[in-house]
Amino acid sequence: MKRRDMLKVTGAAAVAAGLTACIGGGSGVEFHRSKTRPLSSTTRFDAARFAGRWEIRGEFVFPGEKPSFGAVNLSQSGGRITALDVYGPSGLLERYATTQPAAGRISVGTPPFDTQYWVLWVDADYRTAAIGTPSGSFGWIIDRSRTGGEDRIRAARDVLGFNGYNLARLQTR
Repeated sequence: MKRRDMLKVTGAAAVAAGLTACIGGGSGVEFHRSKTRPLSSTTRFDAARFAGRWEIRGEFVFPGEKPSFGAVNLSQSGGRITALDVYGPSGLLERYATTQPAAGRISVGTPPFDTQYWVLWVDADYRTAAIGTPSGSFGWIIDRSRTGGEDRIRAARDVLGFNGYNLARLQTR
């Protein structure tokens, strides 16, 4: 093997090892979901019904962290989610343009550096939803109201657990 080819192979192996550590393999970052569990988004998704303001009622946090329990607002156009606004206690924190590559999947950023937020479950009346990322780096329970609907919050929690999320890290209100 030529020296140049050997450097390419060695470099590729080093990059792969580094990426494995960064995405939750080896001794890298530990996410909130076991990736040994399959994950799928809901196909029963209507962007027009999903759009609007949602209160964050459940949030995954690492030990020692506190949840923000803010809110999100989703905008839609042409049957697709087009923007995501995230609110904290002091107001608007971030505004993101989004794409919707598939039903129940909302993408922020540009590939290959985008993050897809999957709607894992939404109740029939679009009052409560469970959202997560395939990597398990993120998970929310969102609801149209700041209080009430404990049965729906419990159902969303169960969906997250079924999808491999570590429920010990879920903080709800």
